[in-house]
Amino acid sequence: MKKSKKLLAALLSGVMTLSLAACGGGSASQETTNTAAPSTAQTEETGTAAAADLAFEPYEDELVVQLGRLASPHTISSLYEGDTLEDNPYTRYVKEKLNISFEDVIEANDEDYKKQISLAVASGDLPDIFTVTDYNTLVELVDNDLIYDLTDVYEKYVCDYVRGVYDSFDGRCMEMVTFDGRLMALPGSNPDNGVPILCWMRKDWLDQLNLNPDEDGDLCITIEDIENIAKAFVDADISGKGTVGIALADNVGDAQGLYGAMGGFADIWLQNEDGSIEWGTFADDSVKNTWELLNRWFKEGLLDPQFGTRTADDVNSLLINNQCGIAFGPWHTPDWRFTHVKDANPEAQYIAYTMKDADGKVNAYHENAVGSFVAVRKDYEHPEAAVKILNVVFGDLATATAETAPEVAQFVKDGGDNFCRPYQIEVIPYENTEKYFTEHTAVLNGEMTPEQCTTDENRNTSEAMMKYLEDPDNVTSETSAGWKAYNSRIIGCGASIGKLKENGNANWISPLYPPTMPVMAQKKTTIDTLELQAYIKIVTGEEPISYFDEMKEKWYANGGSDIIAELEEYYQK
Repeated sequence: MKKSKKLLAALLSGVMTLSLAACGGGSASQETTNTAAPSTAQTEETGTAAAADLAFEPYEDELVVQLGRLASPHTISSLYEGDTLEDNPYTRYVKEKLNISFEDVIEANDEDYKKQISLAVASGDLPDIFTVTDYNTLVELVDNDLIYDLTDVYEKYVCDYVRGVYDSFDGRCMEMVTFDGRLMALPGSNPDNGVPILCWMRKDWLDQLNLNPDEDGDLCITIEDIENIAKAFVDADISGKGTVGIALADNVGDAQGLYGAMGGFADIWLQNEDGSIEWGTFADDSVKNTWELLNRWFKEGLLDPQFGTRTADDVNSLLINNQCGIAFGPWHTPDWRFTHVKDANPEAQYIAYTMKDADGKVNAYHENAVGSFVAVRKDYEHPEAAVKILNVVFGDLATATAETAPEVAQFVKDGGDNFCRPYQIEVIPYENTEKYFTEHTAVLNGEMTPEQCTTDENRNTSEAMMKYLEDPDNVTSETSAGWKAYNSRIIGCGASIGKLKENGNANWISPLYPPTMPVMAQKKTTIDTLELQAYIKIVTGEEPISYFDEMKEKWYANGGSDIIAELEEYYQK
């Protein structure tokens, strides 16, 4: 079965670190022991009301679904005492709504989960419903005719809310799971959560030196602005510890925001109007010019003197140690990076800016629209259950309140992990990040109350923000969650959503996200290494900027040309 040749990707797996042994019941290929009978939801009905009934109608007899699911130590640690991944606020809510309960026949973490799914694929002994964490596994399942064609089931049972979520991506989600025009899995969704890249600066340092890189207040700055602030921080040794102006981790992509500000992109596949494909690093001179700029910054002492040897954790350590006041990252960077800076340095404050090129454009690219998948084994008797569960977990609960779903609401408020849900995917509308900004802004402006927010998450974070803002100069353990929420959803989204839309200067492109094909699997690592080594050598001055062109020739000769030919053939079919 051929895959539609648009917007495909080798998808992310969880960011989990330890493995758990699989647990649960017997073989997934065995018939379940429940006596669930088809409900009236499985009869032919027409009309809007009937469709709504089909989407959420419970089973007359309890249906026990055998699951394959990710289970990280973090997810398990967030459960209430006595609860399990099979029995927790999320699964109890599904039981209440649909009369469905769960038995985890594969329950493992990260790589161990992948291995167990691979073994199940090889044996054909699959769970009834299971999360798929990588695209290649999905293709293998389709090619071996192991999973259920969900096309008709989806059309018959999906609720309007979930359909609307997928529709908000203009087809980019559904194309990932469409093979020969048939829907073979339920996709997770990724609403461009990591872009555009922002330049974050220590506002307390700016204030201390009486600096403002954004005189017009549009939260959009240039490469020159960044350079001037870095120089001021270094010259004043604002940290008192040998201030590092700009630090980047040891990978080409960590400078993506700077490439955009120079007018281009690195390390993404681009397709031209004539169908030809090129590697973003070589699409024009933007990346080359950026490396030349970074070399100058390195020689002038503005770029970290240990550039090329820093991991992402090392850069975090510089920030936490109060040595660096400029960092690059998406709107949610305060949630996972700056919160540690704030803990170590209570005086730390941040402001975020988009970065524009010489033409005033903020260049950004759409991320892969799909995170991971949910698949159903081919011979499962109740494939419609997969869609019904999707409706409840990502449709009904999306707009639930503390009154309509009290246990789930409290669990979320207590820090319960979303992956305690039966499916380890996210089904979030494309405009989700914009909703973060608009609803939280409205609450803080007194235009609505936290209770009027459309999601339980926004209600909780709005309340946390308001508590933090009662005494913003003294962040405590009780108000740190509000500090994170304010800095991500107001400061970060204010730049990447609010002002960017107001300025009207965003230039979005849509890269290709191809699958890993034979030539790419064989040669991509080699040419990636060539590119990274050249990057470090050029920036640190070990090689002149002319070495970029030499590396480019080697890149094509050592596999780049072959991979491009492979991709062009694939996309032209």
